[in-house]
Amino acid sequence: MMRAACAALAALAALAGACGAARAGSLCGSALALPALSPDATPRLVVAQRAITRAWGPSEDSTYIEVAVPEWRSEGWAAALSAVAPGAGQTYVGEGSGLWFALAEVAGWTARHVFRSEARELEEEAAAVAGVPADTGAAWSFARWAERTEGDASEIAALYDHDRDAFYARIANDPAYAAGWAGEAPRSAFRSLHGRSQRYEKRARYAGNALWLNHVVAAVDALRAARIHNLPLRENLRVRLRSGWRHGGPSVVAALERRF
Repeated sequence: MMRAACAALAALAALAGACGAARAGSLCGSALALPALSPDATPRLVVAQRAITRAWGPSEDSTYIEVAVPEWRSEGWAAALSAVAPGAGQTYVGEGSGLWFALAEVAGWTARHVFRSEARELEEEAAAVAGVPADTGAAWSFARWAERTEGDASEIAALYDHDRDAFYARIANDPAYAAGWAGEAPRSAFRSLHGRSQRYEKRARYAGNALWLNHVVAAVDALRAARIHNLPLRENLRVRLRSGWRHGGPSVVAALERRF
């Protein structure tokens, strides 16, 4: 057994000498250090191995370029613009339809203001005809109603204090409170004015609903316009990826190409 070990050590020493003479680093990745052995010494093999550390990173010829596509329009931005100000998204994209949405917005706000102003004026005229209900000489009064119906006027008085619109609607339309009127003439005049006021108020609400609808339709149309505008740009653009092994490491190259 001892002789076999010595023979193996001698062979390894010869191989180490050959590697050192040839300077072949690629063939001998490890260097063997063999101490001198005496005949009575126990053979001991010492191996010193070289460690190789590689740092991965971009290749030397890597280039990162941010490409801006001319005339590209953001679909989300176009929709947001028209949702806030109808027609602005279409103008951003370059479509002439934005003018119609802007005109509709102006017309809607104008109509809403006119209808609401007219409703308030008619309501004030109707209130003037009815008078102050706490006054016994008013066209409609709490005392007159309580006297003729023998009812408690506290409930209708509380309604007058907290919600005038609901109070006027009740004395105009509810037959149970007709007894509070001084006569049929003031009641008819009040109901006519109050009815016209309610119709204008309803028109003002319709105008407000139309404004919201104009915002929604304008946002959807701006999104459509941006997509149609970007379609030719999408067809002419494509991304090409190329991978390989360069300068001792992997590399990936992405290119944005536009065809004319």
